[in-house]
Amino acid sequence: MDVLKKHTTKDGSLSLYSLSYEEGFHDKNGALRESINKYLLPAQLEQFSNTEKIVVLDVCLGLGYNTGCILEELLQSNIKIEWHGLEIDQSPLNLALNEKIFHKIWSPKVLHFFNCLNKSGKWNDGFNEGTIHWGDARQKIYEIHDSLKFDLILLDPFSPQKCPELWSEEFISLLTGRLSVEGRLITYSTAASIRASFKRAGLKIYSIVPSIDDERKWSSGTVAMRKKLKKQSIVKNCQLKDLSTREVEHLDTRSSIPYRDPTGRGTSKEIISTREIEQSKSQLINTSSWRKRWNTAQ
Repeated sequence: MDVLKKHTTKDGSLSLYSLSYEEGFHDKNGALRESINKYLLPAQLEQFSNTEKIVVLDVCLGLGYNTGCILEELLQSNIKIEWHGLEIDQSPLNLALNEKIFHKIWSPKVLHFFNCLNKSGKWNDGFNEGTIHWGDARQKIYEIHDSLKFDLILLDPFSPQKCPELWSEEFISLLTGRLSVEGRLITYSTAASIRASFKRAGLKIYSIVPSIDDERKWSSGTVAMRKKLKKQSIVKNCQLKDLSTREVEHLDTRSSIPYRDPTGRGTSKEIISTREIEQSKSQLINTSSWRKRWNTAQ
């Protein structure tokens, strides 16, 4: 069982640090702030304003911030919600629900959603419904009927080097195959390996524009979708942008070599080792050369 350390981020919201993964659940500047900037805003929920139903998949629910932010908006509309979550560990949500600062963030409706998941794994408020699938996401995704297509996929595991199992080309292919025609897959990751896997899956890739506080960053994440965004949509909303020349060149380096997990049961060590061997034999540009070139350009 993972050992989790609680802490309060700069925006006053609760977060956790995993001793097993040696990584925090959120940016130190704010758990809530990060979910808003990297998931809620890029989702651009206004695009679903004329939709009768929206289907959401949250990969790695954790403390629930990403879904919580989305639900706070959707539950104010007349759009029917079908929600599914994939999460291996129930303790983060259980821990959060025992903290007052976590309760202060959410409306009664969203807290009801979290409590339902924590108690029974099911949510139904008479109009909307949801199910959390506890266990290894690589296997649990098959519990969701394969005809169901997702309008929003929120991909938020620990970083690829810490949890490569959920960033493999094979798992990403499973997710992208379940994306609806108008759907969006949203993740905080800007890794070339992940973006290259999205591209090989036939998706269009957009960069999440950093917030004012993070404007020194070249990107805050990635949105992948089947359809190409119209230019006016990008300019109008300002949350997304086309990949820059630097980001495009990043996809031609050894960093773009994917994580591979053909059995869907590989360990993190096996997956990382396989990738390192493939990188050592690759004829692609060394990533350090790309990094040096762009650091100099700055």
